[in-house]
Amino acid sequence: MHLLVNDVLMQYNKNKGCVHMKRIIENVKFMLDGTMVFGDLHLENGIVERIDYKTPHMMSDIAIPGLVDIHTHGFHGLTCESTDKKHLHLLAKEYAKRGITSFCPTIRANSLSVYKTYLDAYRRAFRGDYRGARYEGVHLEGPYLHPDQCGAIKKENLQDIHLGELEGFLSEYHDDIRIMTIAPELPNAMEAISLLHLYGVEVSLGHTNADYAQTLQAFEKGATQITHLGNTMPGIDSSKPGIMDAAFLSNCLCEIIVDGVHIQKEMLRWLIQLLGTNRVAAVSDGTLYSGFTYPNGYKLKDGSVVKNGAVYKDDILLGSIHDLLDIFQFLYEKLEYDLSSCIQMCSTNAAKMLKSYSYEIGLGRRINLVVLTHDFKIKDVIINGRSMV
Repeated sequence: MHLLVNDVLMQYNKNKGCVHMKRIIENVKFMLDGTMVFGDLHLENGIVERIDYKTPHMMSDIAIPGLVDIHTHGFHGLTCESTDKKHLHLLAKEYAKRGITSFCPTIRANSLSVYKTYLDAYRRAFRGDYRGARYEGVHLEGPYLHPDQCGAIKKENLQDIHLGELEGFLSEYHDDIRIMTIAPELPNAMEAISLLHLYGVEVSLGHTNADYAQTLQAFEKGATQITHLGNTMPGIDSSKPGIMDAAFLSNCLCEIIVDGVHIQKEMLRWLIQLLGTNRVAAVSDGTLYSGFTYPNGYKLKDGSVVKNGAVYKDDILLGSIHDLLDIFQFLYEKLEYDLSSCIQMCSTNAAKMLKSYSYEIGLGRRINLVVLTHDFKIKDVIINGRSMV
């Protein structure tokens, strides 16, 4: 039996009892092995089975790998700190509508017992099949952070590192935790980093006053990345090296909130130039207020205020109202990076770290795709071969 739905051919296999999804994405330009090409992409169950090359034209649509946000606290009125299954499924759908095809819900500092409650909820919510962005495991932003570099995180939720307690927690939940942010200068932090690395958790350094030597030691123990480089950490000091110097001189992956607010535009230019686009994971650090349009100075229900595309409370920067598609456009239009570099920073680098699926378009590759119009409006989002729009 064959059903043609829009441009999708659904074929039911009576013997295996499954549906085969075939889709043709026509007349799009896309990156293939670092080169811009034009043509039709033939997908079967999310795998590129054929490419028909054509003569390009200027106003064609653009197909890019799905965007990957590894640091997001919520979106479009929904928070990542929820235990409600329907809420979490709706959150995944909302991300997908904006081209975010994979996400690491980010939970702020709290006790390990509270973390367990959230992790149990995510296990239940995303155990089976669902529509929406791929849940890639939780990013725990804490609870082992420096109290002087909390930012929007409540100091009273910070915890001391007890290695026995941490090992018991990891033995039960390591498969659910993709990233943990930690301040490496805290007592027992180096041992904790080794333990996290042993259990397969990506260790990210952030909310920290670590110096150069402590940062390098953390990398030696297994840390692999930096949480929102340039925020909630000491800046560059000409008289003594620090965490940012260590980041530049290592090969670690660096989260950067590329909204022009958390870091001003000129600094973003030289940060990315020094690191190289292959080491930048652009993140939103978005909140439940992301995805809406607010006038400057708008006061939100919790008393925080929107200023220049970010949320502030008592003059503390709480997070962004932008999502990763906004950041993709900012990189392309404001910072003038080419399409390949924008894809690398908003998709490829994070996808490589997650090691969960193909991160480039190519024959035989399973890929989640976003189809954009020439002016970066969402036309279609395809996850596991299914349209989300």
